[in-house]
Amino acid sequence: MRALAASLLLATFAFTGSLLAVNRKTLFLDDMGGFEVYIERAIQRQELNVELIEEVEHPDLKAMLGKRFKSVYAEVMYRKNTGRTEDSTLTVMDLKTGKPVLTHNFQMGGSEDAKQRNADEFVRKVKELLEKK
Repeated sequence: MRALAASLLLATFAFTGSLLAVNRKTLFLDDMGGFEVYIERAIQRQELNVELIEEVEHPDLKAMLGKRFKSVYAEVMYRKNTGRTEDSTLTVMDLKTGKPVLTHNFQMGGSEDAKQRNADEFVRKVKELLEKK
């Protein structure tokens, strides 16, 4: 009887694990000048349910780092009008639709701690997004 219960429990775990694998998204981290290391660390810490793969493997999502403003004038006007200083943007694109699904604006700090805090906040937002789907 115990053997039957154990095998049923094992089968349930295997089935549940296969369902989780089906819902798991694949993510490609674009070249971010070293910032991708902080994001990878944040993904591990927060146990984000994504698989990091290379772009040639056709991921579901792509994360990219960029400047928030295209022109210096726009940046100056933003800072003057809002008093805020976010100058960098992390964007997650759904590669099937070609549309951004998440944008995270932040001030790129120079210290290791500031970079890790920004990466942690970004991954928290990604996790919330994926849990909604």
